Amino acid sequence: MIHIFLPAYNEEKALEPLVMKCHDALTRAGKEYRIVVLDDGSSDGTAAAAARLSVRYPLTLLKHEKNQGLGRTLKDGLEYLADHSAPDDIVVTMDCDDTHEPRYILEAVRKLERGHDLVILSRYAEGGGEEGLSAAKSLMSRGAGIFLKAFFPIRGVREYSCGYRVMRASALKKARAAFGDLVRLTGLGFAVCPEFLVRMRMLGARITEVPFTLRYDQKKSPSKNRPLKTILGYFAIVCLYWGRRAPRA
Repeated sequence: MIHIFLPAYNEEKALEPLVMKCHDALTRAGKEYRIVVLDDGSSDGTAAAAARLSVRYPLTLLKHEKNQGLGRTLKDGLEYLADHSAPDDIVVTMDCDDTHEPRYILEAVRKLERGHDLVILSRYAEGGGEEGLSAAKSLMSRGAGIFLKAFFPIRGVREYSCGYRVMRASALKKARAAFGDLVRLTGLGFAVCPEFLVRMRMLGARITEVPFTLRYDQKKSPSKNRPLKTILGYFAIVCLYWGRRAPRA
């Protein structure tokens, strides 16, 4: 079973096209799947759209009554999937704004089948790229990767900030057992994405990349990223984890 987690905040317009793409890509490959949408207190019709889609597709809708931000939403979604997946299952995290094309999931799954624990969909792997991203956003993403790699090098990995990832459910469960939770920096926005990666590195997870193209030109909603908060989060990651060993599970 492949579990796809979509953290959603005001993504009414993007949700249905993304769910349809997930369905098409995975059913054509003969993969059993389900989608988990966590609506983070949206003020538009995101929750209603997810409820409608759940009639036609294997989709579970979870809700935050008030907006709590990506950090808390990712934490709650991963915790839910750690509880509601079998060890042999696969967990996918991806953005809900239609910038992450689901067709890349299948190549990442093949990497898991060859023995990896976590596969990152990477703009910076050979064959990857990005479309529609401003020069400033692109520079910040690349800078984040260079900064974090200096402290937490992972062989063959250059993409640290993108939230498009495919992993073994058993690795997710192992991380929670070791740390007691899956991410800590929930108040620092997008910093939870590299924080989770750093924790998996500490546990000795086998991590690799596959190339993908970020389709920012397809984004239908304003960015929720707050650069200052995210940059502070990156420094917090270094303070919390640099030079430290993972706790024993």
